[in-house]
Amino acid sequence: MNNKENLKTIVLWWLGTFIALLLIIFNTIFYEMLKKSFYARVENSLAIVANQTKDNLTPNADKVITLPQKLDYPISPVMIAVFGAKNMKIIAKTVTFMDIPMYQYLKSSDNFFIVYTKKYGKLSMFISRIISPMKGYIVVATPMHSVDIKLQDIFIKMLILNPILLFVLLLGANIILDRILNPIKEITKVANEISVGDMDRMIPLPMQKDEIYDLVQAFNRMVVRLRDGVEMIERFNSDVSHELKTPLTVLKGELEIALRKDRDCDYYKNTLNISLKEVNNLIEMVEEMLLFTKIENEIDKQEVIQLDDILLSTISTLSKKAKEKNVTLKIEKLEVCELKSNPILIRTIFTNIIDNAIKYNLENKNVYISLYKTDEYIIFEVQDEGIGIKKDEINKITERFYRTEKSRNRGVKGFGLGLSIVKRALEILDAKLEIESEESKGTKIKIFIKL
Repeated sequence: MNNKENLKTIVLWWLGTFIALLLIIFNTIFYEMLKKSFYARVENSLAIVANQTKDNLTPNADKVITLPQKLDYPISPVMIAVFGAKNMKIIAKTVTFMDIPMYQYLKSSDNFFIVYTKKYGKLSMFISRIISPMKGYIVVATPMHSVDIKLQDIFIKMLILNPILLFVLLLGANIILDRILNPIKEITKVANEISVGDMDRMIPLPMQKDEIYDLVQAFNRMVVRLRDGVEMIERFNSDVSHELKTPLTVLKGELEIALRKDRDCDYYKNTLNISLKEVNNLIEMVEEMLLFTKIENEIDKQEVIQLDDILLSTISTLSKKAKEKNVTLKIEKLEVCELKSNPILIRTIFTNIIDNAIKYNLENKNVYISLYKTDEYIIFEVQDEGIGIKKDEINKITERFYRTEKSRNRGVKGFGLGLSIVKRALEILDAKLEIESEESKGTKIKIFIKL
């Protein structure tokens, strides 16, 4: 049974709940404000009628005056009564004025009241205090039936329109969510279809550069990295099987020959020495090949480093190897160079370049080393006085396991991995490599690292 929750349904549920609550709160506030506004208009109209009545009032002490119902009042119908201040009796009134106890309202400090009566229903009542031409109170009242009908009509319309508005908003949200989630569905589909044998699938980038665009772009980059990783493993396996075949064949041959018949002690010693040499070569080759995997893990690791300190440390480490070959390491130019980069990759570059310069140099010659800054780059430069490289081989020496013809003929120890490791490290650092060489005169290598 599939209990998986649908993201769109969850979002729509919470969005619908939020919008519904928001509409309820908004409409409640709006309705109360509208009601208050209607009541204020009624109160203002009653106050106008009270003022007009006061201006036209001529009291009679002998009898109750009947006030005429005028047609020019701002509100209709109205009921008016005038009460004396002393005995609270009616001095004048309209024929329709309601017969209810007024004492509590006349003594109140408020002017406007909502009154509920059996005969007249809901009434609004305004009381105006007068001192001329007599002391007393003018009471003006009007039924609230028409106002309540208007409010009720508005309330019913709100009850009808709000669900429609909620539906329209959720429909729009559903369309927007489909547009947002479609790339995610495509990512899921492509991710399910990707396999080790098929990593060429890419998701088309959306037109709008937003978070979905970034997500698709990040996914495509991840696929490229995975593909490069798989290709690297495949190349590694191919290289291992190819390059290890020769030393293993030599090792096997020497051992088989030694075991065919009894030999003297010196022969066995020679066989063991040859075997040990091949084993050491195998170990060194595997370590260099594994270095490719190590530098791939350093892509995102960066820190502020002193390149000059790393260079001096590298020179110190390789100085023993240089002395063994009677090669002198000379620092031509050294500047303080600080950079946010990966120290392992920088050290790998320095070590392999200088190590190659020592390895392919002639005895009793020099290796010139420089590290300095320009406006755009930090430049690392190494020049030897060695065997040099043919022009048609310069573009090939960064290929894995490639060795020049001269280096093989001279018996220079190596597997052709050093510059290929440097090339990959430079790709990760977005740096450039330049090689200048002339046969029998030497080679100059320049590394350009962006500041």
